[in-house]
Amino acid sequence: MPKQEMGRVTEVPLSDVFENEPHDFTPWLYENLSLLGDALNLDLIPSEREGAVGTLSVDIVAESDFGTVVIENQLGKTDHGHLGQLLSYAAGREAEILVWVAPTFKDEHRAAIDWLNRWTPEDIETYGVEVRAIRIDDSPPAPQFRAVAFPNNWSRRVRSHSAEPQMSDEEWDRRVEFFSTLAARALERGLTNSTGFSSVAKSKSFSCRVDEAGLKYWIDLRTTGVTTVTLDVRTGEIDRNNAIINGLEQEKAAIEKELGFRPDFFAPDPDGPHGRIAGRVMTFRDASINDSPDRIEETLEWCLEGLAGFQRVLEPRLRAIIDELDSEAPKGVEGTLLGDGID
Repeated sequence: MPKQEMGRVTEVPLSDVFENEPHDFTPWLYENLSLLGDALNLDLIPSEREGAVGTLSVDIVAESDFGTVVIENQLGKTDHGHLGQLLSYAAGREAEILVWVAPTFKDEHRAAIDWLNRWTPEDIETYGVEVRAIRIDDSPPAPQFRAVAFPNNWSRRVRSHSAEPQMSDEEWDRRVEFFSTLAARALERGLTNSTGFSSVAKSKSFSCRVDEAGLKYWIDLRTTGVTTVTLDVRTGEIDRNNAIINGLEQEKAAIEKELGFRPDFFAPDPDGPHGRIAGRVMTFRDASINDSPDRIEETLEWCLEGLAGFQRVLEPRLRAIIDELDSEAPKGVEGTLLGDGID
């Protein structure tokens, strides 16, 4: 006999959970992109919802280490119309990753995705992801994502990812508590205006207070013994990312003096082993989720001080760099497919 009584899993029609696709399902998916990212082994950073592509609107635009991601979602079975829209959005946004999310994929649409993955360049990836809602006994419905069509190299990437050390339940709970406390203290100290943080045992992000899509702060604490505070620069344009990082690095000495510590600057490296399209400014600390409570507390304060320092020292410079880039941009870019929403 089992030590505990086991529940019964039932599937809930997605239409019973979300009444409307654009007004209910798309906003929910945008706020919970990490769940979709987990299913694809991608870190998805939300960038834009209902973004303009000519006369159309792409459901979701996100960024990842592999490039810009366009996501088309629907509540019903896949159809030719949504496939056409996905391809139009990908062309308009020059996306590297295309993701189609639906409760059920028809065979012909799986075949279409397989064909795209065979004949498009290796740096263009297309995914078909089925989503369903499940319930255990009388529990609230929970989402479940499953990739049903994907690039040839994706399986190897998943196996490589799954071979990495996994956290125990105790480590996971400790990490969730760390980020919950971090978010609450950041709000108390005026480092964020958001009260919508959830406890996520992956990475905790904070908005950069500069009017530029794709700028975020990331704080990470893992079992590997290294904790980081990062300014992540992924505007959707590698040249722009590079220009922003180079502009900051030109003031490296003054930045170090004002911060009181020495950050590391990483320009985009699309030809490197990880194909990094983002630029980053990072500071590191030897720390792990398995440290003692006192050491964890020290790390938490170090993270908050690093975040505050980056906001104070980097953001005025970011504003100046971005204003200069925008003043140098060709006139008439606004309103083109590539100019809308990817500054």
